[in-house]
Amino acid sequence: MKYLSERITTYVIKAGAITEESYTIYQYGFQIGLEMISCFIVCLGIAILLHMIPQFIVFTTIFILLRTYAGGVHLNSYFGCFICSVAIQTLVLLVNDQYIIPLPVSWGIIFIGAILTLINAPVENINRELDKEEKKHCKKITFYILTGIVLFSCGSTVAGMNRNVSLVSLTILVVLISQYLGMIKYQIEQKGRG
Repeated sequence: MKYLSERITTYVIKAGAITEESYTIYQYGFQIGLEMISCFIVCLGIAILLHMIPQFIVFTTIFILLRTYAGGVHLNSYFGCFICSVAIQTLVLLVNDQYIIPLPVSWGIIFIGAILTLINAPVENINRELDKEEKKHCKKITFYILTGIVLFSCGSTVAGMNRNVSLVSLTILVVLISQYLGMIKYQIEQKGRG
């Protein structure tokens, strides 16, 4: 992905759309974008093969929104992140397809998970530490996202879509585990710095 992002950035500079001083910023942005798109396409392809497009949409929307603002573990290589993301999403979809978590248990996971996710938010990364205002903003947006998730879960419960509620609870659980792993990784990396 790095090679392709470098080629795109060089092309954009030659086209005059950006200055050469901005090369590093744009190259990094293109690289991250390409990595995210490739992971999304593979996950979507797996969801199509499994005939689980609606479940894919629910999982991906909740996961991306929460991970963006609440944070979580970030692996050190694109390949590791790619494999982990694809495996986790596929596993969550398959588990939810084979076993629906009972409604009271799902709601317990959603409530406790939402509270803990909000308390932990945002989880920092050694490569992207946040200032006080950024932390406040991320926590506020996380609250709104979690509120939307709870409302979606209420609607799914009323509509008798218990599989959706089960999927939401699994997704929140995955994000919560990712947050705790991210906090542990961040503490270890901080100690390694000092």
